[in-house]
Amino acid sequence: MVTCIEPVPLTLDAGGTPYSTRYGDVYHSRAGGYAQAREVFLGGNRLPQRWAGRDSFTIVETGFGLGTNFLATWAAWQEDPGRPRRLHYVSIEHSPFAAADLLGWHARDPAAAPLAAALAEAWPLPTPGLHRIAFADQRVLLTLALGEAEAVMGQLRLRADAFYFDGFAPSRNPDMWSAALFRRAARLAAPGATFATYTEAASVAAGLSGAGFLVAKEPGFAGKRARLAGAFEPRWRVRRHEPPAAPAWPARAALVVGGGIAGVATAAALVRSGWEVDIVEAAGAPAQRGSGAPAGVLHPLIARDDGVPARLTRAGFLHMKRHLGGLDGSAAWFAACGHFHCARSAEEEGRIGETLSTLRLPPGFVRSLSAGDASELAGTRLAQGGYWFPGAGWVRAAAWCGALMGTAGAALRFHPGHRAAALLRADGEWRVEDPGGVVLARAPVAVLAAGADLGLPGPACAVLSAALAGTPLQRIRGQLTGLPAAMWSGPRIAVSGAAYCLPAIDGTVWCGATYDAGSPEQGERSDDHDDNLRRLGLVLPGAPRSAAVVRSHVGLRAVAPDRLPLVGALPDAAACAGLGLRGAHLQDLPRLEGLYVVGGLASRGLAWAALAGETLACVAAGDPPPVESDLLDAIDPARFLLKSIRRIPSGPRRAQP
Repeated sequence: MVTCIEPVPLTLDAGGTPYSTRYGDVYHSRAGGYAQAREVFLGGNRLPQRWAGRDSFTIVETGFGLGTNFLATWAAWQEDPGRPRRLHYVSIEHSPFAAADLLGWHARDPAAAPLAAALAEAWPLPTPGLHRIAFADQRVLLTLALGEAEAVMGQLRLRADAFYFDGFAPSRNPDMWSAALFRRAARLAAPGATFATYTEAASVAAGLSGAGFLVAKEPGFAGKRARLAGAFEPRWRVRRHEPPAAPAWPARAALVVGGGIAGVATAAALVRSGWEVDIVEAAGAPAQRGSGAPAGVLHPLIARDDGVPARLTRAGFLHMKRHLGGLDGSAAWFAACGHFHCARSAEEEGRIGETLSTLRLPPGFVRSLSAGDASELAGTRLAQGGYWFPGAGWVRAAAWCGALMGTAGAALRFHPGHRAAALLRADGEWRVEDPGGVVLARAPVAVLAAGADLGLPGPACAVLSAALAGTPLQRIRGQLTGLPAAMWSGPRIAVSGAAYCLPAIDGTVWCGATYDAGSPEQGERSDDHDDNLRRLGLVLPGAPRSAAVVRSHVGLRAVAPDRLPLVGALPDAAACAGLGLRGAHLQDLPRLEGLYVVGGLASRGLAWAALAGETLACVAAGDPPPVESDLLDAIDPARFLLKSIRRIPSGPRRAQP
């Protein structure tokens, strides 16, 4: 079912307190939102005392509202000398306010205004899914989960240390206080996790108690008789799987095999999480082979059913946009010129309005344009109408990777010009050796991010083949065509459809690309240029049909059979063999200790790389990932092995450990 987000305007009641006309209730106590946040939610969870000395602490909130609880918690973290190194704040909201409303409301409180301004500046578009926003030099991480509370709670995969159960009164909005929601919260609770809420409703106490929480009454806030608080102390087993705990690595150190956009993005994300990282790369510089195109299009994907590929690409696009916005000098490698996806036929164009009506995505993310309006934007004629993405544009991958490595500083060591010939594990660590047996890097954690080389014979071929249950990664050859801008100026915006075309970059208009499965050739082909120009003419009728090519680029990409990336821990195929796992889930499969993969980004590397790197870093550290549980499963590298296990005829079942 498609999820639609419903933004709301800020409305005040007669006393000047934020008020919901839909639910007929205020967003916080009339005695003051910050006072309520400090006494009820922080005080009820015994914060900041409980997070003292922790490396990471995770809070889950139902009902972000105006963000008052988040801002109060961030302020408490900021003022506390014993604060955890990283604070994860995961908050669910179905009807968000606009950034201007947040800023305007919190500007009334001088103490909160600076933090509120940072929140408003980073505020995401109201699209469904998880939005990871970093503050305080990547140490305070807000994951805003937009959607219905119960459904979103079921899509989280994390280990919660504290819960803020907030929302309109149970009598006004019972869905926010259902027993099912509390059971889903219990699935996420770390041992001894605490909760707090402003209500004392008997139905809430019963729902929490039934989910395994020990419930107690405490004095109420601002004249209320009582409120509830307590801890997760189940008297019986309430979940099949324990929430993900932080792995006990002897050191936060990792090695990454591959220095393309996947490897560099992953290494940078690990460094932001406090790791030291070595990248081993065969080329002489980052992003040279499959990632070496002069520039590529960064854009999302639209599908009427809003299925996994569309949701994952949207999440990746938005994450990359936030990431680029946080890098100094990003104008040197990112141009937000907008992107227009041209329909391939009149029939396809006719379905666009219905699709957008179903999805109800904000116009700041996507809207439809006629061929005439799109042509005016592009400065050249377009064949059909289509989708317009105003925030999209083009990215120079090599320059972006260089900037990422620069921000990582001394914690990231780059080893160019070294081919990884062996990947071995001994004494609790992985090590990479060159063809002469020289150790290039060693660490407890290794990440395979070798792009198109993932499927070739090499240091990880055997283990990767077993992990993917023999399913080969396909190599796709793509050739770009570069036309001199002096001959044809090209469009003013990025355009795609039967082919894509970028605005002129350094005197060259790039278009393409071919999609040739299984070809290992990296040399230029004249017939590929002809094909690129032929297909370009289907999108831009005024484009040249034949021309002298000024430049060319050929790259190879790795593609999985389902066209989705591989991100996560590799499964231990040998250990799975005798466990009787035919009815298993992905979380049941044993994994190879410390061995991960980020690959198969195919033709969506720019949209997926930053999100994939952040996801991998979270999985390796046991932190809340920036994507929903079903998306994690969809990109899990063990998915192919699980399918093969489920096809095996049943035999004697062994008890699960």
